[in-house]
Order: sequence, then structure tokens, then C-alpha cells
Amino acid sequence: MERRIWLLFLSLLLVFVFAIAAYAQNAIQIQPSTDGTIEASLIEAKVKRGVLTVKVALKNTSNERIEPEIAFGSAYYTDVDANKKYFALKDSEGKFIAGPARYDWGGGTFKEKIGPNAKQILWIKLPAPPETTKAIDIFIPKILPFEDVAIQK
Repeated sequence: MERRIWLLFLSLLLVFVFAIAAYAQNAIQIQPSTDGTIEASLIEAKVKRGVLTVKVALKNTSNERIEPEIAFGSAYYTDVDANKKYFALKDSEGKFIAGPARYDWGGGTFKEKIGPNAKQILWIKLPAPPETTKAIDIFIPKILPFEDVAIQK
């Protein structure tokens, strides 16, 4: 009986460890905000069905509650080799396909309260770069650029 309980406990522990590992996302790159209150971790830059999805985790590194305001219309990426700039995609109502967008200002704006040491994730959909593009530079307002980012496909 003790052996069965031990095996059950061990099995549950392994399932738990693998589940946490599956949900954990490693940062591709980390950049600070221009005001030094945020650590921005690029956690995804992936192309699927002709659309590039960029996901960024914003961590409040200050001791105060902050409320960053990021206009999705000012976010873009560059294909340096092709000398081209690509902006966020819009839906049929002219809103950027990005989130969370608490306000519709300028087609959509991220403005969320983030407590000390807390995180908030934002995402943006952009047109996919050409197949020949190997790396891009991603620009999000108030965050230093993520440079030479390899595209996941």
C-alpha cells in the first residue's frame, strides 16, 4: 500500500513539473523601458498563416504601481536587409489586432495597471516578413528595440 501511494505521489509530481515547464516561456530577448520602470521580455515572434505574432511580457521593476500607455499604432518591425518597415494589422473597424487594448485611442492602446514586481503580457499581430527574412528589429513605444530577432515558423 505504501508503495502505491509513493508511486502515485511521484507520478503527480512529474505531471506537475512537466505542466509548469510547458507553460513557462523563456525570453528571446530582454530590454528595459526608456524610463527604467519596466523590464520587457520578448517571449514570441512567430509566423503562422502569413501573420507575425509578437508577445511581450512587461514586468514592473519599480516599487510603485505603474500604468504604462503603449499605442499599438506606433509599434512596428523592420526588415533591415530589405529596408522595409511593417506596422500592426488592423481589423475591419480600423482597430489594431493587438491586446489587451483597454482604450480605442488611435486604433487601440495598451494601458494596464501593473503592481511592483508584477507582469502583464501584450501581443501584436503584424504582416509576416518575406520567407527570405531571417531576422527583424521590433520596436514597441517606450521600450528599447529588440534587435536581430530570429523569426520562428
